[in-house]
Amino acid sequence: MRRENARPFQTVGLLGGSFDPPHAGHVHITLEALRRFDLDQVWWLVTPGNPLKARSPAPLERRLEAARLIMQHPRVTVSDFESRVHTRYTAKTLMALQRSYPGTRFVWLMGADNLVQFHHWEKWRWIMQTVPVGVLARPGERIGARRSVAARMFRHARIPARASRLLARADAPAWCFVNVPMVDISSSALRARGVWRPTA
Repeated sequence: MRRENARPFQTVGLLGGSFDPPHAGHVHITLEALRRFDLDQVWWLVTPGNPLKARSPAPLERRLEAARLIMQHPRVTVSDFESRVHTRYTAKTLMALQRSYPGTRFVWLMGADNLVQFHHWEKWRWIMQTVPVGVLARPGERIGARRSVAARMFRHARIPARASRLLARADAPAWCFVNVPMVDISSSALRARGVWRPTA
């Protein structure tokens, strides 16, 4: 598997998640993030497990393989970084990435649904104060995201969508909410339909 690689001063978007399974929606927001936030790269950080979810995901190697098959782009890397450094919390992952890639400008990427519950993440304020955050709208979550605890607390640090290409080189705290053409698909829906069986 091709491992992540970045030079100092490059801008790298980080899309973390279980990817259980990875799907066209993940691909869609990744390509939008590259364009809208003017990123040099995006890394998919496939987590060993999500601390906020009680259900265990499919085996990591299976999810990595599926992610590599669906996300084939020269500027996107599917990464097992969290497994290699034994982290499951975003804040600890960011600390490890900053140690491993000094000088690289990281941007945390998330769907608008994650912004709604972002204040439940460990050290979420530290995350906002440490790296720029790019938020991409997903079906049904635009209003909730804009009214979220994080959005209200850091409203002073919001970059307007028309200036989204400035986000990656902005000093944190900085975040930007962009509306993108929507792909209404989710991992949970695919599992419910039997398209993806956790132990298959």
